[in-house]
Amino acid sequence: MTKEFGRAAAGLVTKAERDQRIAARPKPRAELHLTPHGWETTQVRRQIDQESERRIRHIDERLKTARENFKNNHTRALNRGRAKQDFDRGR
Repeated sequence: MTKEFGRAAAGLVTKAERDQRIAARPKPRAELHLTPHGWETTQVRRQIDQESERRIRHIDERLKTARENFKNNHTRALNRGRAKQDFDRGR
């Protein structure tokens, strides 16, 4: 768990969750009325949006780490296999 996320996160992060959260981002829209909303509504909405953005960053970080680990482990496994083949060929 990263300190940036701040609370216990679910064990799994998925690209689907990331895409869902990005799709759920608020989209600015033009409104034809000038009815102001209360400051509490704005504050709560901002807090929810910040938590969602924080979760998206956390998911991106976890997926990036997993991708890098996969690439490194895959490369090491290939090299290990090649080394074993070369050793066996030399016998």
